[in-house]
Amino acid sequence: MGTPLRRAARMRDRLTAGDPGLVRTTTALRALAGIALALAVLSFTDLPDAFLVAGCFAPFTVALAAGDSPARDQVFMVVAAVPLVSAVLLAGGALAPFRVAAEAVFVLLIFWAVFVRRYGPGGQALGIFAFMAYFLTQFLDARLSQLPGLYAAVGVGFAADALVGFGLLRTTPAKTLRRLRRAFDLHLEHVVLGAIEVVRAGRDDTRLTWSLERRLARLHRSGLMIADLLDRGGAADPVRQGIVRAEVAAQRLAVLAVRSVPAFMGTTHDRATAALLNVHHAIGELIRAVDGLRSVADAPSYRGPRTNGAARRLRHVATRQAVQAAAAAAIAVVSGDLLSSERWYWAVLTAWVVFVNTESSGEVLVQGLQRLLGTVLGVACGLSIAALAGGCLPLALGVSLVCVFGVFRTPPNAYWAVTFFITCMIATVFVLLSTFSAELLALRIWETALGALCGVLAGTLVLPTTVRRASGERLLEVLRALRRTRVLEGGALLDTHELDRALEELRGALRPLTHPLNPGRARRAHARHLLALLESCAYHVRSLAAVTAAAQIGEAEYEARAIERIRANLDRAIHLIEAGAWPTIPCHDGRRTLARLAADRWRGGDRMSLELFHVNRLDEATAELAQTFDGGRVPCVMT
Repeated sequence: MGTPLRRAARMRDRLTAGDPGLVRTTTALRALAGIALALAVLSFTDLPDAFLVAGCFAPFTVALAAGDSPARDQVFMVVAAVPLVSAVLLAGGALAPFRVAAEAVFVLLIFWAVFVRRYGPGGQALGIFAFMAYFLTQFLDARLSQLPGLYAAVGVGFAADALVGFGLLRTTPAKTLRRLRRAFDLHLEHVVLGAIEVVRAGRDDTRLTWSLERRLARLHRSGLMIADLLDRGGAADPVRQGIVRAEVAAQRLAVLAVRSVPAFMGTTHDRATAALLNVHHAIGELIRAVDGLRSVADAPSYRGPRTNGAARRLRHVATRQAVQAAAAAAIAVVSGDLLSSERWYWAVLTAWVVFVNTESSGEVLVQGLQRLLGTVLGVACGLSIAALAGGCLPLALGVSLVCVFGVFRTPPNAYWAVTFFITCMIATVFVLLSTFSAELLALRIWETALGALCGVLAGTLVLPTTVRRASGERLLEVLRALRRTRVLEGGALLDTHELDRALEELRGALRPLTHPLNPGRARRAHARHLLALLESCAYHVRSLAAVTAAAQIGEAEYEARAIERIRANLDRAIHLIEAGAWPTIPCHDGRRTLARLAADRWRGGDRMSLELFHVNRLDEATAELAQTFDGGRVPCVMT
């Protein structure tokens, strides 16, 4: 009994760690159960087989549009989506005989669907519903006479999704918070185990160091998810305070573990003993931080509003991208029609999708390439599925449901995998509708490539935003958030959510530059070094707040002068980037954040010396940051 229970517990822990809060898993199960229930109900009706696809529309689209938003927001979203979907289906069916008018309306609908993103997640959800509903009419070639059956099938889908999402699989913020706390604890455990592996190796092992850094990144992401879930109005929320304090202790343990390696490689026994003692003390600090976190009771909370800066940026980006997406769709309509007069909408679909959650032309290019890669792999797999399940409809149906689960369970940073599952699902749909052919899947590849090309062309030629401009705006938000931290404003409150969120958005904006396939090696190295420099600043800010009492920070004359220099460095960098400057970073050593932090040497001592250490390092890091914007040449290694 013990062994199976332990195996089940390990599997549950791996699932929780890979999907903090089980957010993606819950969404995938909701879509899967909703679709299965809708298909089961529709199988007892006399509707055509093609309308089974319409029954899957609501569960699939709700999961796509709602994601992990609170249940209250999902109710409002579905209530608003029902009349919108009804109107769009009516328009699609009525315009079906008038090809040019139908295509023109599709382009205008895409403009509106992207434009309403300026109103936040609710607007984006309604835009997704409108686009998917019109796409459904094109996919089924629905006519006005078929609308009653289409409405019935879609209505069954909405009812099935409501029963599953608001009944069988209903979740609450408190339950999600407890799951996130569990995932956070597991990631803390993984960081400790990774640090022990580094120490036990007793040698400089880049693989172990990078593995430890990845574990820290997963810990940080789960902490961000907890902070997002909590009400952002309570700056002194004890759960958030405890999360940040535990993160600081875990990162300090990782830094000391990597720093201890040269001591073991040396010949001095005293150095190795001192390094082990520091690691031991860091583990003790982490245990105390975790104990303090567990003493805080979970409290139901909700996702707070966006910051004013993020809201303004969203309005600006949505308006510009609406024009770009409409231009890309118009080109895709014409060129896609040349490839196929029946499946032209696949090119339009890709031209719209490449602008989802992107901002710069570089991000559009990366997303387009990922979609093309996922489509090619999905077609190859779809051919195999058709060969195996061609004569077995239950098997094809089962594979399609597995693909639905894969679409929503896949992490968002693996968009190619999402596209892979979607393409496999489409292949099984064709099998179920007895319309499958290898030529049809090959056409999907060509239409996808064409749509991606249209999106890239529109993103590059129509109101373009370069990676430098987009990342510059995000970088400015990071610097302002760093400048506003309580440590630099005379307090030591551990409230770094704004800084952490701004850093996460900057990583996304720089992804086209930091991507391994980016041919510009120098630009890739510069972007990675800039991120490492900013992450070092964030680490020292968190650590400084963790070891300093609010009434003591900056009391010493030396500290006060250093903090004034830090503020001046950040103000200088902000002024330069507002004037259009971009960092000139001559660093090519390729060190990541953890290796950079481990290179800093704290000689040990009391809390005051540790406080001075973080102040000094923050002073040096911000000085280097300001000089890179000023075109200055500074050493890459912090001494």
